[in-house]
Order: sequence, then structure tokens, then C-alpha cells
Amino acid sequence: MTAPDIPPAPTTPALSDARHAAAEAVTWQVRVGAAWTWRLLIIGAGLYVITRILLRIELVALALALALFLTAVLLPLERLFRRILPGPRSLPAALALLIGLAVFAGVAWFVVWQITTHSTELGNQITTFVNKTKNWLQTGPLRLKSSDLDKLTTNITETIKSHQGQLVSGAIATVRTVGEVFAALLLILLSTFFMLRDGDQIWTWLLRLFPARAHRRVDQAGRAGWGTFGGYMRGQLLIALFHGVSIMIVLLILRIPLAAALGVLIFLGSFIPLVGLTVTGALCVAIALLEHGPTAAIVVAASIIVLVQLEAHLLQPVIMSRSVDIHPFAIALTVITGTILAGIPGALVAVPLTAFLNTTIHALRDPSG
Repeated sequence: MTAPDIPPAPTTPALSDARHAAAEAVTWQVRVGAAWTWRLLIIGAGLYVITRILLRIELVALALALALFLTAVLLPLERLFRRILPGPRSLPAALALLIGLAVFAGVAWFVVWQITTHSTELGNQITTFVNKTKNWLQTGPLRLKSSDLDKLTTNITETIKSHQGQLVSGAIATVRTVGEVFAALLLILLSTFFMLRDGDQIWTWLLRLFPARAHRRVDQAGRAGWGTFGGYMRGQLLIALFHGVSIMIVLLILRIPLAAALGVLIFLGSFIPLVGLTVTGALCVAIALLEHGPTAAIVVAASIIVLVQLEAHLLQPVIMSRSVDIHPFAIALTVITGTILAGIPGALVAVPLTAFLNTTIHALRDPSG
């Protein structure tokens, strides 16, 4: 005896209307929000994966980023040599790279020479400062006892002794890092040379990765982004040079030791917007305080504040207005995010990368492109 066949339940108009009403109960705004949410989640996941990959190959990524920086700065010089010296493109690229290396090596040698020349004087100033601080702690408002200061010094010494193993392991890691740094320097030199010599060919190869119908738009957007990137790097170079020379003159007038080396430090720190000049400027203020007391430190601090205001209201609008169109608040967020993700290298790369992406995305969205 077989069970009778049970026919499927018929779809009644009332059930269909209920399903339609349930779908309509979700408002259009909620649907749009949900669509944006899952797309943003996918984009965030993709960015997270890319960031993790870059952090795993941080040295290689940083080397390529620095090579791009050098290429953007040296490219006008390479083009000048190309017009003067017709023939193989290797010669103009090599000459531009050698000039860049010579300038960098000269600056590095000068800084090292300044530090070794004034190391004894600076050490004496630090010792004097420590003694004055100790005396102030004893005779000033805190009125610390000599026994308390001795106990604090003993604790610091014992802490260093108890962590000698970690210090040794850190030194070994530093030796290993030196080898990695030399490898990164070689990669920077090779990458910069080939980008100077074969930049157009490299860009043509990258274009082939995109669909053929998108070549023209991607080419225009990429060239616009590269123009912004190069304009930013060359503009920041001028601003950093202005900062370094200005601070060096102030320090020379005040007869601060290491004035020229500190000017170079200000120059390098200025490549990190907002943060770099503040940190390196604080070091200049500290050395001025060690050498000539509070008055000199106040003068140096005031000079740095004036430089920051000049950069914000004069140098940035005049030099960067044609290259970078990013609000200072966005720059601050970018620098902080880059610092959190990758430290000083992240802060160095963050703003030019943001400027490049900003221009490229605007060019891609331009309907007239």
C-alpha cells in the first residue's frame, strides 16, 4: 500500500503579496547602506591583506619607495643630460644617479665630521646639564634628598645590568640588520637607475596588465599621479632646504655647536610633514639649552614656530598648490596612520602616496578623460 502523493502547496496571491511587502519593508536607505557596508568590508579586507604583505617585505617595499623618491627628484636632471648627451640612455641615467649619490655622500660625511669634531664638547655639556639637573632636584622646589637620587641612579644601573642579555641580542640583531641595509641600498641604486633609464618602458609594461579599452584612461591617470608625486617631492625638497638653512643660520648666530649638522637633521626631518620638523626642532632646542641656557632655547623654539607658520601660510600654498591638493587635516591623519603602521618609513611614504592616489583617482573619475 503506497502513500498518496501530496501535491505542493499552491502559491496564493496573498502569500506573494506578503513576501513583496516584507521586501518592501526594508527601506531604500537601508539597502544602500548595506550595499556600501559589504563593499567597504571587502575593500578593507583587501587593504589589510596588502598591508600585511608589505609589512612582511618591509625592507624591499621601503627600498622601492625610496627609489621612487630619488627618481622623482633626479628625473629633471636625467632629462637635461639626455638632451645634452644624445646616444645611449644609460649614460644620462648613470650621471644623474652619480650626482645624487655624491650629494648624499657629501652630506653624510659632513654630518659625521661635525659630530666627531664636537663630540667631546657636547659630552661635557651633557655632563654639566646632568649635574645642574641633579643640583636643581636637590635645592629646587622638589627638595629631593641625596640618598633618593643615589637610589634612583642605582636602580637605573641595576636595570641595565639585568637586561644585558637583551642588549647583546639587540646588538646581534643590529649586525644582521646592517647586512639587510646594504642589500636594500643596492636595491635602491639599481631600481633608481633602471627607473631613470627605462621608466617609459616600465610604465608601458604595467599598462599591459589592464584591459585594452582602459589603457588610455589609466595612462592619463597614472601620468597625472606621477606628475603630482614628482611635484610633491621636488617641492618638499625646496621646503626642507629652506628649513635646514634657516635653522643653521640661527644656530650659527647663537654659536651652537653642531649647527651645520643640526641644519642637515632639520632638512631630513622636514620630509615628514608636521611631525619631522617638530621632533628635530625639539632636539635643536635641547642642544641650545645645554649650550647657552633658556634664552637661546627660547630663540630656537621661536624660530621653529615661525618656520612652521611660514610653511603653512606661504611655502605650501606657493610651492605645493600646483602639485598637491590635500587638506592639512588629511595630511595629519595620513602621517599618523603611516607612523602607526610602519614607523618612520610609513610617515615618510604616507603623504606622497596619498597625493599620488588622490590625483590618480580624480583623473580616473574625470568623464572628459
